[in-house]
Amino acid sequence: MFKQCLLLVTAISLSGCWSLMYHLDGERCVYPGTRHGWAWGTKDVTSTWPWLIDVPFSLALDTLFLPYDLTAFLPENLGGDDRECHFNDGLNVLG
Repeated sequence: MFKQCLLLVTAISLSGCWSLMYHLDGERCVYPGTRHGWAWGTKDVTSTWPWLIDVPFSLALDTLFLPYDLTAFLPENLGGDDRECHFNDGLNVLG
């Protein structure tokens, strides 16, 4: 019972961790936490599967940040940064 509670508390405390890390760092990409969590969770090493626990939470948090993240790709005269997302790992959601 204790191990189950500890696992649950750990999962909840880490929920959205990748998303928070990227957004607090100032990186503005589309779904960065979800993409990074999926990349880590699907590596061939058997000990990385717990990272997949974070993916649904990162997906929810990244969806909340999506309007803000998309403004980074607007031209500067429309209030955006007019820049590219430099995300080298994870899912390729932009093509």
